[in-house]
Amino acid sequence: MIKMTFEAKLCPFCKKDNSCEVLASNSCWCMSIKIPKELIDLVPTSKKKKSCICKSCIYEFIKSPSSFKLKHSF
Repeated sequence: MIKMTFEAKLCPFCKKDNSCEVLASNSCWCMSIKIPKELIDLVPTSKKKKSCICKSCIYEFIKSPSSFKLKHSF
C-alpha cells in the first residue's frame, strides 16, 4: 500500500495531482482502469509503488506511447 505523502499524491511523470483515492473508503479510480505494463515499467525506480500515475498521463500514453516517451525524455 502507498503511504500518502505529498510526493505520493503527485504523478511521477507530469508531477501534477494524481487524484489517488486509495486510502478513501471507496476504491480508487485506478482499480477500474487498465494501465499498460509498458507505462508502469517507465516509472522511475525511486517512485515505484510510491506514487500513482495520473489519468491524463495514462490516456496520453495509450494514445501515443512514442509521443509520451519523447515528451518525458525516455
